[in-house]
Amino acid sequence: MNYFLRFKHDISAFLQFMKKPDDVQTALSSKRKLQLISNLLIIEIVFFLIVVLPLNYLAEKCITLKPSDAFENLTWLQAVFLMVIFAPLSEEFIFRYVLRYKNFFSHFISREKWNRIFPFLVYISSIIFGLVHLDNYVNDSWSFYALSPFIVASQLSGGLILSYIRVRLNIFYSMLYHALWNLLFGISIPCIMLLFTSPFAEKTQDYDIRIEQKAFIDDNEPVLSETKIVDDKIHSVETRQYSLQSLLDHLYGKDKFTTDEGLMNIHFKSEKGISKDEFLKILQKEYEIK
Repeated sequence: MNYFLRFKHDISAFLQFMKKPDDVQTALSSKRKLQLISNLLIIEIVFFLIVVLPLNYLAEKCITLKPSDAFENLTWLQAVFLMVIFAPLSEEFIFRYVLRYKNFFSHFISREKWNRIFPFLVYISSIIFGLVHLDNYVNDSWSFYALSPFIVASQLSGGLILSYIRVRLNIFYSMLYHALWNLLFGISIPCIMLLFTSPFAEKTQDYDIRIEQKAFIDDNEPVLSETKIVDDKIHSVETRQYSLQSLLDHLYGKDKFTTDEGLMNIHFKSEKGISKDEFLKILQKEYEIK
């Protein structure tokens, strides 16, 4: 069987599992297991691009999402540990370890009953897995919860794929897939995007500003935030490895403005000073601030 036939077979088998999950493990070689994982990764990436991103976009048009600062001040090593090691191991064990009929369950439920309730276990565990990730945000409103399926669409679909891998292969491979996804979208892609993102710089007769974005905290550099405001005019802003949201909260009051931009090095100077409104407009030239 050539690659394209295997890929088509893997899509068909996964879609069949989504329609009616069944607790059946598949005997595959290690090479074929890795190929299955790579094919599912391609499927999820395509789904993410054509479905999840538009849903997230619609949600963000309706409400302003306020990301939690839990992952804000992490070093690269801390991010790798939390996203690539701790989260896959703990979440797979919590949400998907039970998705196999074991000797332990045989003391409480027959295999026949297990097969009847198994699809509901898969769907419920995937839904809970998705909704738990609402904790990535600090929003607390009816509209936020009403739009929650759009907001955590990636985790909802990912939960089904991880359930499929856990059942057809084993818990180790679902942990591996989970780690690969987090490594790709939580660490690698943000770092690569910043490599191709030029610093924002502007110099006029009234001010001089330069902003560089950072993905993670560098232990060898200090975390710094200094502002000079005289007569309600901003004369200087100097930040190092400091989140834009924290700076906005400091200048304008907590939660008055929201952004999902991360850590930044900002150098701003103005001899005469500019108003806070003018400074905000400068930032909004390059960054989305609501």
